Amino acid sequence: MRPRLIRRILVRHHKSPTNNPKAVRTFTQNSPALYNARPQLPFLSIPSRFQRQQWRYLTTERKTWLKREAILGVKYTGYIWAILACVASATFAIQQERMEHDFPTPHEWSFRSRMLKRGADYEKNRTDVVVEDWVRIVQMLTDVIDRLEDPKGDGKGLKDLGPDAPAGSKDITAMPEPWRRGYYEALLLQALAAEHVEGWVVDQTRNVVFAPDVVRGPSNPFPKPIPPGSKSPPREEDCVPAGFPNPDGCYLKLLSTEGFTTKQRMDAALAYANWLEYKGLLGPAAIIYDDAVNMAIEEIYTPGAPPLINSQTAVMNDKADRTPSANLLHSLTALATFKARHEDVSAALPIMISILKARRSLPSQLPSNSKDASLYDAIHSPSKTNDGPLRIFLNLLKAPSYPPPPPDGNSPPVRDSKELCEEAALHLHIGEIMYTLQSAAREDGLAWTREGVDLAEEELHKVLQENGRGARDAKKTCRECLASGLDNWATMVNRMVKDEQAARESGQARSSAGWFGLWSGGKAVEEEAGGRWAAEQKVVTERTLRAQQILEDLHKPANWSMASVLTA
Repeated sequence: MRPRLIRRILVRHHKSPTNNPKAVRTFTQNSPALYNARPQLPFLSIPSRFQRQQWRYLTTERKTWLKREAILGVKYTGYIWAILACVASATFAIQQERMEHDFPTPHEWSFRSRMLKRGADYEKNRTDVVVEDWVRIVQMLTDVIDRLEDPKGDGKGLKDLGPDAPAGSKDITAMPEPWRRGYYEALLLQALAAEHVEGWVVDQTRNVVFAPDVVRGPSNPFPKPIPPGSKSPPREEDCVPAGFPNPDGCYLKLLSTEGFTTKQRMDAALAYANWLEYKGLLGPAAIIYDDAVNMAIEEIYTPGAPPLINSQTAVMNDKADRTPSANLLHSLTALATFKARHEDVSAALPIMISILKARRSLPSQLPSNSKDASLYDAIHSPSKTNDGPLRIFLNLLKAPSYPPPPPDGNSPPVRDSKELCEEAALHLHIGEIMYTLQSAAREDGLAWTREGVDLAEEELHKVLQENGRGARDAKKTCRECLASGLDNWATMVNRMVKDEQAARESGQARSSAGWFGLWSGGKAVEEEAGGRWAAEQKVVTERTLRAQQILEDLHKPANWSMASVLTA
């Protein structure tokens, strides 16, 4: 064994390095059979910050969750929009219901025509704005009238009057009475709105309507300032006529339409005469005022009977065999005030005195067999406000009834609170005429004015305790009469105070010219006393302050209840 070992060692040391490969150390190598570590699989390896991780963001569970969330989102969005639509529809329905109670429209019209008419009435009677939006009013009423005159729509049965009548004149005799009354109200309100937008222009660059007096251009070198909050004024070269209806055409169409009552045509004539007077056309205005009086006379005049008025002076005849009608009293009052406004007081005063005598002879109530007696009771009966919640709820389920037609005006009016306030207004007119007629009659004019103020205030206190449509009209008339009377009274007394002070100062100057005027103590006494008219001036101030409580239409807030929510 030893020689063999020596020989092996020698052979190892004498072997060439190039021919002797490197020996393999088998005990330092790991064979697969000896490797017992855990397998290096990607999803089992320990994450390292130097390694880029790969994730599965859209798994099967996440797909299912996203699909469920998308369905729920669409479903909840639909629920929310459906709830909002229901709330908006309910709000719109409640608003239209309340407006229908305030501004009734004929049931024979279509829904859109009624909605536009209600909207126009609401815009005209808004109290939360300073100036009415007359442009919007005239646009809505133009749409209403176009729909009512459409033979394929609400105008089935209308007839044209022919080429001899003014453009657009119709024969509405075959239509129901509510339809005719609503058509008349729409035409009259359109004419009133057309008065306010006459000559307006539209700016083509912005499509905005402006009044002609604010347009900048050569024809208007000094334009009026734009109201606060309005858009900048337009240039004249950018403007064209807005194309709104002409007031003259609207009134002529009203007067020529067949199917209106005498009172409706007379009221339209008085409104047209007032418009002509405003435009400075006094001659045509006087003719229209006379035509209105003749309309009232034709309905009540009996052939062979004494004339109701003097054809030359328009003074009422005391020997007439019948009481004047409401239309005649109203038209004569308008004619007398027109004459008084244009320096014809000598002709206006006898007319007003004759009207006052006729009003004082009016009956206190209509005869029971009169055709207007039941209508008068229906208008002036107190409204029922003590209905229970069930009755109020049942009333909401049915459409509000259209009010009955007003009196035709051919019967004499009843001397109620409204007519007494009209009588008080006559006192004011007579007092104003007598005050301005001559200096010697100033105190008489003041006396007439005082009497009118006392009568209007007394009747206003009475009607404030009443309800109903007739009471509302009486409140409005009495408030207007009382406010006008207090203003006239204050103006008259202020002038009398100035005249009194001027006379006292001139008298004091004459008395102080003598030697004994230096020691006179009467000046201080007169200054403390003030004078007769200064004392009455204080009375007028106190009466005005006291009347503010009844002149303002203040309503006591009602207690909250379910019934108050259901009432419209």
